[in-house]
Amino acid sequence: MALSDFDPQDFLDQYWQQRPCLLEQALPDFICPVEGDDLAGLACEAEVESRIIIEQDDDWELRCGPFSETDFTKLPAKNWTLLVQGVDQWIPEVAEIFEHFRFLPRWRTEDIMISFAVDGGNVGPHFDNYDVFLIQGAGQRRWQVGQHCDEQSSLRQHDQLRLLSNFDTQNDYLLNPGDILYIPPGVAHWGHGVGDNCITLSVGFRAPSSGELLGHWADALAAELNESQRYRDPKLVADAESAFIPDSVLNELRTHLQQKLDDDVFLRKWFGELMTATHKHSIEVYEQQGEQFSLRLGARLAYDAYYLYADGQAFSYSEHQKNAVKALCQLEGDAILAPELCQQLGETLLQELQKNAILIMDDDDY
Repeated sequence: MALSDFDPQDFLDQYWQQRPCLLEQALPDFICPVEGDDLAGLACEAEVESRIIIEQDDDWELRCGPFSETDFTKLPAKNWTLLVQGVDQWIPEVAEIFEHFRFLPRWRTEDIMISFAVDGGNVGPHFDNYDVFLIQGAGQRRWQVGQHCDEQSSLRQHDQLRLLSNFDTQNDYLLNPGDILYIPPGVAHWGHGVGDNCITLSVGFRAPSSGELLGHWADALAAELNESQRYRDPKLVADAESAFIPDSVLNELRTHLQQKLDDDVFLRKWFGELMTATHKHSIEVYEQQGEQFSLRLGARLAYDAYYLYADGQAFSYSEHQKNAVKALCQLEGDAILAPELCQQLGETLLQELQKNAILIMDDDDY
C-alpha cells in the first residue's frame, strides 16, 4: 500500500533522518480508524498506556491512566489532549497503517500512538530521539516545526515532561485528514488541535540509545558466559611497580571484550531479539486448541539467515523453511496463515510460536 504521489527512494535520500517533510494528501480520502470515544475506552483499560496533558497558563499538567469515565467529564473545555500508546496492538485497522511504511525496515517500527485533542490541545514544545510520521486522522492540527535539538538543549523545569525552554519556529503547517508530517530525530515540534475533534496518529520508530544497546548487550553476554571465563594476566615482570596498571593490561582487556563483538552469531542473535522485543498485554503462554493459526495483533517479527525473531526471542530454522519464514514475516496485523504456509513452517516451529502467543488459534480469547 504505497503512499500517494510519493517516491520512497527520494524520501530516503533527501529527508530520512535529515530534515522534516510535509506529505500533503499522502493518504487521500483517509478514513480515521478510531474516534475519540474509542480512545477514551482504551484509556480506561489497565493494560493500555495512556496520558492526558492539560495546558493552563503556559504550564502543562500530566495525568496518567487508566482513567474512569468520570475523569473525562471533569476536563476543561479547551487545551487538553488524550494520548493512547500502542493502539496498533488493539485495533487491526490501526495496525494496517504500517503497510504504508514498508519501504523502511519493519523491525525499526515501534508502535502507533494516537492522540485526541480538543481545541488548543497540545503536549508542549518538545523533541523526540526517534523518527515519527504524524498522520492527521480527523479534524485539523497546526504544527510548528523548530530547531534541531540535543541533550544540551535547555528544558523547562518540569518533573514529568521534557519541554523545551526555547522554541524557534522555522515552519508552520496546518494538517488536514490524510496529510502526513515527517519529523526526524532531534527536531523540535509543537502541535495544537484546531477545533474539538483533532485526531493524530503517530507512527514511531524504534531507536535504542547507545546506553540501551550496551546495557542489553552486556546483559545478554553475561547470561551466556560461565564462571570459568575470566580475566587472565598478560606476561608479567617480577620487578614491575605493583600498583601501576600498564598498557599491556588494557590490551589484554580489549582483546578479552572484543571476542564477543567479533562473534557474528552472538551479535546477530542479540540484536534480532532486542529489536523485536515487545510489551505484550497480559498474554499467557499456554497450550491452545483450534483449527486456524493467525498472527497475534502487535507481534513483532524479523529474520536473518539463521533465526526467526519474534517478540524478543530467536527461533532457529532450516534452509527448507526459509521461504516460509520470509512469508510469515511479511504478514500484516492479525492475518490468518494459509494452510500451505503452516505446512512449510513445520509442526515444531508452529508449536513454539503458538506456545509463546506469537501465533494464536481462531477460537482463542487473548
